[in-house]
Amino acid sequence: MVRGFRRGAARAVRGLTAAAVLAAAGCVTYLESNLELRSQLSAGNWAAALARIDAQAGGTDRLLVLLHSGHVQHYAGALEESNAAFQQAEDLSAALYTRSISQAAASLIVNDLTIDYRGKPHELAMVPFYRAFNYLTLGDGDAAQVEARKATLALAAAVEASLRELQRPEDQAAARRLQDSGFLHWFSGLLFESGRDVNSAFVAYRNAARAYLAGGELTALPPPVALGRDLERVGVAHGFRAEVEELRAASPELFPAPGETLPARGGELVFVLESGWVATRDQVVLNVPILDIDRYGSSDDWAWELVNRASPGWSSGYDVDIEYWLTVAVPVMAPPTPGRVAAVRLRAAGLEAVSEPAEDLSRRAAATFEAERGQLLFKTFVRALAKYAATRAAEKQDETAGLVVNILGAVTERADTRSWLTLPDRLAVARLRLPPGRHALEVEYLDAEGRLVLSQTEEVEVVDGGWLFLNRRLF
Repeated sequence: MVRGFRRGAARAVRGLTAAAVLAAAGCVTYLESNLELRSQLSAGNWAAALARIDAQAGGTDRLLVLLHSGHVQHYAGALEESNAAFQQAEDLSAALYTRSISQAAASLIVNDLTIDYRGKPHELAMVPFYRAFNYLTLGDGDAAQVEARKATLALAAAVEASLRELQRPEDQAAARRLQDSGFLHWFSGLLFESGRDVNSAFVAYRNAARAYLAGGELTALPPPVALGRDLERVGVAHGFRAEVEELRAASPELFPAPGETLPARGGELVFVLESGWVATRDQVVLNVPILDIDRYGSSDDWAWELVNRASPGWSSGYDVDIEYWLTVAVPVMAPPTPGRVAAVRLRAAGLEAVSEPAEDLSRRAAATFEAERGQLLFKTFVRALAKYAATRAAEKQDETAGLVVNILGAVTERADTRSWLTLPDRLAVARLRLPPGRHALEVEYLDAEGRLVLSQTEEVEVVDGGWLFLNRRLF
């Protein structure tokens, strides 16, 4: 009976070994399996991109399907369809943050890919941003302002939801840095001012200034000069002079140099440039030792010790033998893909303006990962220890059976590298105040050294006292 089992187990080992080889060959990251999607967007092939996204419907990537679909439809000009997809994404994300117990249990047996993807804070905050631009293009400014109010709230709510899953105080402190975005506050203020809600506009501009000043370590972006103009203009004109002077005394770098003036009449053009591709998560394999002296009261304590061993510079010391090597797949941040275009210069009616950097989504993605890294490693090692225990238990019954269980554990070991792949790397904002009337707007796209990459001309109509919002994506 045992001999027959061993012959069967040997055949199973050969089959599982082949399966492991195939699995290793197929263990591509989420980005690698979706590079074609980025290529299709770069080529403006919206129909092919949407077909590819629809083919991925179902499973645990439902939210990403909706985010990608809404994003592609936004660029394709299918604005109503884009808003519908983004609304479904918001609803689904809210529901998924109450994660099912069955999925959590499966993730500790197989991998985190068995859990529905729920979105990262910087991703969920961009949904109202794109919906606002959809509504602006559709001529519904009131709906755009509603989205503006939602953007910063969505960011804060997503961070709060993430905080509930982080156990270590240092990880929670890192995550709290992500709760504010100077760019989203600024964009909200612009929309409020365009709707004549100057009180909300001033509060948003003030919050934007504070967020930029406090978030320099996170985004490495100074407050845009145009934001200072907005803060001063609205504050002085609408009864907030005392607050403006208080901010000027505390942070004079916020405000334009004395003597800078803008035309009294005209309309405001707000041009948002999106460029490059946001940084994504990659996968690496770590080998972490189990020592002969390891004695822990719980798998959680043991897993946290293994998190320490996975850190650079760890040493086992002397007179310690390595009993076993745990092999785990863990996510790491891959570098962003900056666009060739880094800025835009606008020219019309003898006037010109150059964009200023306003947001760095790749840095936000990296900061999110750093805040989550400890918890991700902890879960990975809890899972690895469960597989290790199963292997040891099987080995006590039969050596071949232990090998079978070990190979099964290796086959199912994969890191979760999913993300909203079509987001830009960075955003920049150009502001131009133009006299009323129709204008030929020359748009010059510049590289990081200020050299011309591409020039386009489009017709715009400016209303005295009005606002015109444009966003353009260079892939």
